This record gives sequence, C-alpha cells and structure tokens, in this order.
Amino acid sequence: MLSSFRVLDLSDRQGMFCGYVLAHLGAEVIAIEPPGGSSARLAPPFRGDTGRADDGLWWQAYARGKSSCVLDLATGPGRERFLELAADADFVIESFSRPDARALGVDYETLAAGNPGLIVVSISPFGRTGPKADWPATDLTVWAASGAHVLAGDSDRAPVRTSVPQSFLHAGADAAVAALIALQERHRSGLGQHVDISAQQSSAQAALAANLGAPNNSGLTVQRVAGGLAGTFPVQLTWPCADGYVAITMLFGEAFTEPNRRLLAWVHEGGACTREEVDTDWGLELAAMMREEASPEPYLDLCRKIGDFTRARTQQELFEEGLGRGIYVAPAFDIAGLLRERQFHARDFWAEVDLDRGRTVRAPGAFSKLSKSALAIPGPAPAPDDWTVAPRKRAGARKPPSSERSLPLAGLKVVDFMWVIAGPLSTRVLADYGATVIKVESSVRVDPARGSPAFRDGEPGVETGVPFSSFNAGKMSVTVDPSNPVGREVILDLARWADIVTESFSPKAMKQWGLDYPALAEVNPSLIMLSSCLMGQTGPRAQVPGYGNMAAALAGFYDLTGWPDRSPAGPYLAYTDGVSPRFMLASLLGALEHRRRTGEGQYIDLSQAEAAIHLLAPAILDHELNGRVWHRMGNRDLEFCPHGVYPARGEDRWVAVACQSDAAWDALCRVIGRDDLRSDPALATAAGRFGREDELDRALTEWTRVRHESEIEAALTEAGVAAHAVQNSQECADDPQLRHRRHFVAVPHSETGEMVVENTRSMLSRTPSRVARAGPTLGEHNVHVLQDILGYDDERMADVFASLAME
Repeated sequence: MLSSFRVLDLSDRQGMFCGYVLAHLGAEVIAIEPPGGSSARLAPPFRGDTGRADDGLWWQAYARGKSSCVLDLATGPGRERFLELAADADFVIESFSRPDARALGVDYETLAAGNPGLIVVSISPFGRTGPKADWPATDLTVWAASGAHVLAGDSDRAPVRTSVPQSFLHAGADAAVAALIALQERHRSGLGQHVDISAQQSSAQAALAANLGAPNNSGLTVQRVAGGLAGTFPVQLTWPCADGYVAITMLFGEAFTEPNRRLLAWVHEGGACTREEVDTDWGLELAAMMREEASPEPYLDLCRKIGDFTRARTQQELFEEGLGRGIYVAPAFDIAGLLRERQFHARDFWAEVDLDRGRTVRAPGAFSKLSKSALAIPGPAPAPDDWTVAPRKRAGARKPPSSERSLPLAGLKVVDFMWVIAGPLSTRVLADYGATVIKVESSVRVDPARGSPAFRDGEPGVETGVPFSSFNAGKMSVTVDPSNPVGREVILDLARWADIVTESFSPKAMKQWGLDYPALAEVNPSLIMLSSCLMGQTGPRAQVPGYGNMAAALAGFYDLTGWPDRSPAGPYLAYTDGVSPRFMLASLLGALEHRRRTGEGQYIDLSQAEAAIHLLAPAILDHELNGRVWHRMGNRDLEFCPHGVYPARGEDRWVAVACQSDAAWDALCRVIGRDDLRSDPALATAAGRFGREDELDRALTEWTRVRHESEIEAALTEAGVAAHAVQNSQECADDPQLRHRRHFVAVPHSETGEMVVENTRSMLSRTPSRVARAGPTLGEHNVHVLQDILGYDDERMADVFASLAME
C-alpha cells in the first residue's frame, strides 16, 4: 500500500512505533542512527541479559521491517547527507527536544525549505509547544499526566501503570495515523506539513473519556479499586479462579440485562447464588445503584458469590463453557498463556521471524487482514548501517504545490455501524479531519455508550452521556432497522453513496441482514469495508461476545498491570478499545491509498486483541528468546531506578518520579537533601540502585509525603528529574499544558446546549482538525440524510417512515 513512499526515522524509543506501523503498510522505513547506534538498541529487556547493542528487545520488537543508516548529524557531512535524503523523502519521524531538533537542523522549517512536500512527524512527551514542552519525562510520568494512571490499581496503594511501558506506543500509533492523514491532504495540495504528537494527549485515550467528568459537571469521579473501578460504589471486573484470574463483564444498563442473567443462571447451577438473584434485572439494578437510588450491598454480596463460583474452576473451564453460554468472560492470560491460545494460531497471527541468529521465534504479525493488499510482515530488526541506496519506487509525480487549505479528508464519505467505544473512536478521527460520517443506530437496541456515565450536569439519559458525545463528535445519526426490508434498501443506498463502511458487530450480524461485504460490494465495487470485533471474523473464538476489557485480559494486559503480591488491577476498563482504533485508522487509510492507485475497494478484518498485542511485543520476545514471563511489577521498571509513584501531602495524592539517568539520580539526591545516598558509590549507577530499590523508595516517600504534589513536581523537573503529579479528571481539566493544546473543547449539543469533548490527539500545522459539534442525538439526521444526501423525494421518504424502518 505504501511501497512507493520513503520514511526517514530519526526517532528513539519514544517514536519508533510510528515507523513500525508504516513498515507494516509497506513503506520503506530507514532508521537514521547516530554512531554507536540508536539508544533503543540498549533498552531492556535483553536477549540473554547481555546488555549489548542489538540484544535490546525493544529495538528487536519495533525496528522490525526497517533498514539502518548511520549518520552523525552533529557534523557537517552527516547533516548534509541527511538533508539530501530528506529532499527525496516523503516522511521524517523525529523525537528530539525542540532545542536539539533546531541545533541538528532537523526541525520542520529547515526540512520543509528543502522539500515542501515533506511530512515531518514530531513525537514528544507533551507536544512541541506549551508550558511543559521541555519538561524531562519518561513513560511513567507521561502516563501519570494523562489521566489514565490514576484509574488503575488498588485503592489502598499507589496507582499503577502497565509494566510494559505504553505511553509512547500510543503516541507512535497516533503519529502514524496523522502522517497518513497528512498524506491524503498532500495528494490534494502537493504540500507537506508538520505533525505534532503529544504522548500525554495520546495516552489520555486510555482513560476512555473518564477525564471528561469534571469539565462536564458530572459529579462523578472514577476511582480505582482492585480488579475493577469505582464511582459511587466499586464495580468488579476481575475474579479469582483456580489457576489465576478471569475478566467478567457484569455491568449496568439494559444492554447487560440478558448477559448478566445468563451468567447468574450458570452460577446458580453451581449452587453459588439464589434463583431470586438470577431473576433480578441487574442491568437496571446496577444503574439505580449508580444513581444512588438503591444500596449497593446486594451487588457486593453477589460479587462474593460469583467469586466463590469462579475459584472452583480453571481459566480454561470458565472460558470454554462461558463461551457456549454466551457469557462475557475471558481468562487473564500471562504471556505464556497468550502464546498458547488457539485463536491466534488458527488465524495465523504469529509471524515467524529470525531474531536469534538462525532460530526463528514468534512475534506479532499483521494487525489486520486486508483482502486486496495484505500487510507486509516485517522481518528482523536491522544491523547497523545495513541500508543500500536503491532507486525510489515512486507512484508518480507529486502534484505541484497549491494554496489548497480544506480539511485533509473533506469529501470522504463514511457509513458507520460502529458502537460503544473502539469503533466510534476511529471514525471520530475521520470526522475531525473533514469526512462526512453517518452513524447508523437502532432506536430499539440503543448503543450502550449512550447510557454510560459520566452524564452532563449529572443528569442520566441517552442524550446526556458524555462518553458517547465525545466518541461520536462531528457525526450524523440515523436510526435504521436493517432487518426491515425497506431499512435494508436505505442502507444499500448509503453503501452506494459511501467510500467506507465500518461495523463492529459479531461476525454473523451483517451477513444475517444481507449486508456483509459481498452484498455491499455488489452495489459499490470500490467500497472499503472494515469489520472489527474482539477476536476477528474467523477462528474458533470469532463469536466471543463482549467488550474491550475481555480482549485486554486475553491479550495479557491484565496480568501485566498491578502489584506482584496481588490480583491484576487494571488497566482501566476496556483498554483495547483505546488501543485498537489507531490500527483501524491505519488500515483504512492504507486501503484508501491502495484504492487511489488501483481503483479497488476491499474488505478489512481487524481483531482488537491482535492489534493490541503489538503493544506487548518486547514481552513476547522476552518469552520467546529467554523463556521468561514478564508479570506485573507495580510501578517499577527494567531500566530506571528509582522509578515509582510516591505519596504527596493529602488524601490519595501521588507523584510519579523516574530517575531517567545517573545525572538525574545525582540531581534527585541534591533536591531531597540526601548527600549520604549521593556520595555512596554503590548507588552511582542504575545497576547498583536496583539492588536497593526498597531503601530508595522509603527515602523518596519520606521526602514526598509531607509536600504538595506541585511543589515536588516543580523542584524535581527544575533539577532535570522526570516527575509529574498523577492527575485525575479535574486536574487534567486544569492542566495548563492540556489547556494550551486545547485538549478539551466545548462544542454545541442539540439536547444539552453544550458538551465538553476531547479534541483530536494530533496537530497538523497547515490543515488542523476541526470539532464542529458534539455527538448527535438519536436519529437526529434522519430527514437530512434521506432528503439531502440520498436525494429521496417526499413520496419515497413517506414510504420509508410508514414502513417503520426508521423510528
């Protein structure tokens, strides 16, 4: 799909995931390394624990599919050679600080002067501009700043992150998508632009709109509890079993009434709950408890009974029988369990890659399956300076530059059957950048996100749900019954109009309605259709029902989040719902590139679990090469020490601190007044400090617990130590960095007047995104779509409404 495009990847560990995604789409990606190699080569874990360059598994995981070119940008010849390459490139990816980028001559202004069509992607902790743009930062402190960190963990301990660092993987995936959007705009204008990615904003997607509670005056603050989450009371999502843990989705609202009943019927058969508890409508009861209209004690008692039931059974027993019963249950696999799971083998997901000097190992394979333009399966990471200059495979001459300034995706037409979180987040980005997105809904089976808290001004209702309004901002809504013959004809007309159709139902749904890809392609051969579900459209687990918390458990994220001596404690809610939209977008934009060149539409099958597994690639290689299973380790790290979340003054107040270098350790000791630690030669290096982590954590805790988090943050960052307060919804809303970057925007809403939603997570310099309005009310655009988009006359519209196809 992108074989005619060249990418120069200057980034280190903070940005290299962007090039990894583009390499999967077929781009030629050249890692530009300094003499001595990229710092990512030395990021742990290591093959065989050697600590040698090339043995770093972060590099082996995310430099796959790239070539290597060694250039010393600090010298004149090296810089000149790079500028020659940039003059003929399509993309440059970099993760330098602002001062370093300017000093090296790789800032956007310098590069664009030599190549106006160049798309330059900058990935940094807080973005290129704003009061925190130059703050020292690591994965831990960015995660703390994002609002996602505070949502995972046990209520009596510090919040925890996922032990495989995630922040810059979110950022790299957003960067790849934004680069492809900029490419779509370049096809029209002939001009490149600067793409500015903030890892803080990207990571905030993992909070799944929890950050929007405070700015919408919801009165709800989501809190962490072991194995679940809490608002007005704790909601359990994880249960112990005979050989580990399982995720079970038992939630509130009408959408969960029947799944909850199926679960409890099974528990009742096992003698663990009463018939009365089976017959109770827990979907409605839990909703009443959330509104504080009923005591949560019956639910808490029921959770204990479910726990008694699950403890007597293994993960596999619960999973296999639960699937047959239509219950939302999934095992919380560790990495070894993930690699054994038969679904991924049945779908040929694992790629066999030679990463061990002649011995092949398993690594994540294609993140989606495309019917006409299969993804490239990247080979092993490159040896230093292995790139050989080759003629460019250009798709044709670039369009001469013009003054075109319309949104990059203006004119793109999308019919969106996606619902809940993951799918709507992907099509929301298309709308932000100019696509016309029509959301097809049911007035009978209402999207569960519409009734999910938080609510605007604390008023529950299908039109006041804040998450839905943010996930679907800028879209239109029509209510169509696809099982009604007239409704099906309306949908076929929408398919004739559309460039893209997206859906996230179970694999059988669209086919049952006669609206699967063969049916839609018959009326529109150039159509691109994407289907996304938890486990993909094929394989023995294809029909697994449920939500992203189950995919997160299956994929290994639950086992990697929490404390070593306790149960899994996150990540928050449906984690893969925040991860997989980037891969949906990359697949769609790649398919658009293929269609631009060939005229062909195609079908895309994306498993949310498979896409998310790419964010655990270093842990998978650690198991494959070293036989080691990476488990949850609280907030500790394999590279930096001290590294943790420490109590500040006040109730549930925390600060993340990471000594990102030995110089930062020296500075930390100075700030906290511990000359004894600073002068101890055994602590001068991270290797020595790792042996005394408990002692160092106590020393830091003694200093932090009597100080306000803002005081701690200021003192440490000023000294060059990575630190950030662990922010909740209100603190994110008040964060001067997020305010500067307009992360929260107030937009019109047809029912409430106004709603605060999250802005797009990427900034394009020439053609920035635009969020025009909050998510639509149910069926708000029925008449407009029929009349103005499909061109129905009054008589045909009357027939449609008379058929009850659009209620």
